[in-house]
Amino acid sequence: MKNDKQSLASLAGKYHEPVLAHEVLEALGLVAPLKTQARIIDATVGTGGHCLEMVKRGANVLGIEADRAMIEIAEERLKACPTPNNTVWGFSKIVHGNFRDIEKIALENGFKRVDGIIFDLGVSNIQLLSDGRGFSFSNPSTLLDMRLDKDKQGVTAADLLNGLREDQLKELFKITLKPYQTNYIVKNILLRRESRPFEKVGDFVELCAKMRGKENLHPATLPFLALRIAVNSELENLKEALFKAPALLKKGGKLLVIVFHSGEKEVVLDILNLVSDEPIEPSQEEIERNPRSRSAKLYIFKKK
Repeated sequence: MKNDKQSLASLAGKYHEPVLAHEVLEALGLVAPLKTQARIIDATVGTGGHCLEMVKRGANVLGIEADRAMIEIAEERLKACPTPNNTVWGFSKIVHGNFRDIEKIALENGFKRVDGIIFDLGVSNIQLLSDGRGFSFSNPSTLLDMRLDKDKQGVTAADLLNGLREDQLKELFKITLKPYQTNYIVKNILLRRESRPFEKVGDFVELCAKMRGKENLHPATLPFLALRIAVNSELENLKEALFKAPALLKKGGKLLVIVFHSGEKEVVLDILNLVSDEPIEPSQEEIERNPRSRSAKLYIFKKK
């Protein structure tokens, strides 16, 4: 376990960069150091990228994170964070939990009538690159797990592939795949598990390899995304969180959501009355510096 933590920490230092960081700070009024106190909820702390930038500028931040490994890295980074007003402004507290419980977590920690809330959805590069999680298809010998919170989640990606009915599998994969791709992959899952169960990443990658898709996209990319979404109930949790979050904002407070795929976008557009339906997207300079930001889109809700 210790070696795993050291590996994660080294990856965080090397790979982590928050997407649309300047745009987030600008939307929350945090570009310059604060003259009055600001209270922000970071509902997806990860390794602390956005949180760190907000605390540096004097914001008091309540962070929520489901992955304990990410919390350890974020807390270590935030220990050394310089703040402009000594101990009065510029602090953070990170709570282990799921953002679907944002209202309960916020009220338990005295964060109501806040200035801003941010959701940076999906998983971070460090989670994709770390061994033993099963998020990425780059390590075929890794167990097919994909759980963000192993303390509270029992069902793995392999469990879903081995246990769901045909109709349930089709519902799972249609989120990211076209109908012909969904039919192909479900048919082959059912055939495969008649002889042997899914256990490792390579088992599923092998099945995806012959599926037709976009030329410049690995055929396992979208099936893996659909499976991760299902394992972690990502869209259901997002819906629940977005229904609850606006009540925590003060008048004029802003709710920011960074999405990475159409499923997340549809949830945001369906629930929130946005400042604009047109999202803020990363600059070409940011995309070149951080290719992960290419698909990021920032949506903003302002409480009236």
